[in-house]
Amino acid sequence: MPKSNSIPTYEQLINQVFKRLVLTITLMISAIILIIVGGQQTLNTSREARELMTSLHQANIKDVPSFIRWNNNTTRDSKQAAFIRVTTDKATLTTATKTKQTILTSPSSKAFFAEKQTHFVGALVHVRGFGFFLAYTQKDGENTYQLWVSLRRLLNSLLILICLTILVTLLTLAAGTWWAHRLAARLSAPTISLLHETKYTSNQPDADQPTLTVPTSPREINDLGHAFNDLLVTQNQRLQHERQFISDASHELRTPIAAIRGNLSLIRRRGDAHPEVIPESLNFIDEESLRMQHLIENLLHLSRADRAKLTLVDQDLSFLLLQLGEHYQPSLSQPLKLAIDADIHVKGNAEMLQQIVVALLDNAHKYSPADQPITLSLHATDHDVRLAVSDCGEGIPDDQKAAIFQRFYRVDQSRSQEVEGSGLGLAIVQQLVSLNHAKIEVTDNQPQGSVFTLIWTK
Repeated sequence: MPKSNSIPTYEQLINQVFKRLVLTITLMISAIILIIVGGQQTLNTSREARELMTSLHQANIKDVPSFIRWNNNTTRDSKQAAFIRVTTDKATLTTATKTKQTILTSPSSKAFFAEKQTHFVGALVHVRGFGFFLAYTQKDGENTYQLWVSLRRLLNSLLILICLTILVTLLTLAAGTWWAHRLAARLSAPTISLLHETKYTSNQPDADQPTLTVPTSPREINDLGHAFNDLLVTQNQRLQHERQFISDASHELRTPIAAIRGNLSLIRRRGDAHPEVIPESLNFIDEESLRMQHLIENLLHLSRADRAKLTLVDQDLSFLLLQLGEHYQPSLSQPLKLAIDADIHVKGNAEMLQQIVVALLDNAHKYSPADQPITLSLHATDHDVRLAVSDCGEGIPDDQKAAIFQRFYRVDQSRSQEVEGSGLGLAIVQQLVSLNHAKIEVTDNQPQGSVFTLIWTK
């Protein structure tokens, strides 16, 4: 089993999901903002550079005065730092838009033009020591116009935007961690409460378990709590049945054992002086030991039925019942009537089906007068197949019809010693019926008696 420390808690799961969500959303928004803002700034810078280049070309600069005039009129409102060089047949003129000085060779211009320039995509270049620029060159006859527009302002804006994004992300993560902690505590409280009650319940597996206090929300925990309570009710019922089964089995076994030991004691005490008691006691011991043997065999049958898993195959139920009625009739003191329709088939296990029918016939034989008939019938409809065993005995009260399939249950407790049996027969029948994918019902026979009906639904 994995260690509990390696299993994430609600808080850890929520924090992980929240951090991933915040990072994903932040990165997506930041990328969109950077693309939009950067693209817009780049377009503005490029447009301004092209306008400046167009103006420079249209000025048709020939000498220093014309260049100074153009510089004073055009570059005054430029938002980006730029370097401009105009090469004529007479001179090379340069200017830096942020200095507003037009000279033949200024120190800043000289330093700028002396540095190595690395070209990238399109007009993008990098000038060592000065940064990134958009560089444009245009020739007009003997004049060459060159323009370098700085991208420092654009890059600074993007850097500030990235820093603000990182700051907002960190603040969001900090607030989200605190929120996730509170949310996890609120969500896990019902689960932890249910867990503590379940642990307390599991520490007493042999005792009747009290139902758990089910939280009203969230719905999943509420459903889980009700499922646990249903499971506990089933477990309590099973425990009660097992206790009752053990108690009844002990009682049923105690009676023949006590009788056997009593007769053995009688033989020891009085066998020598009164040998006539020995045969009678031995007969009684034989009867009680046989009764105990039948009880143990029934308990084994019931245990096997509880664990059995069968492969059901097609059975000719009509033929099986006709054979069974013919062979079983001599063992009955009552007349056996057969009302069996021909060629009725069901899915089942032949051995178990015979055991079910024999048990029902035996039960009818025990509780029916010797002069009243027992009827074994089989009929089919469009919806089901019905196998019925009817007797004309005393019948079963309505309030006890469901209880007769319980282990060791006897309808008439005052006659339980008169009627042979352990009270396990119908419990075994019910298990075998269930294994054959059928159900069993008990109804009143008219004018008197009971009808046990097996039903296979088509």
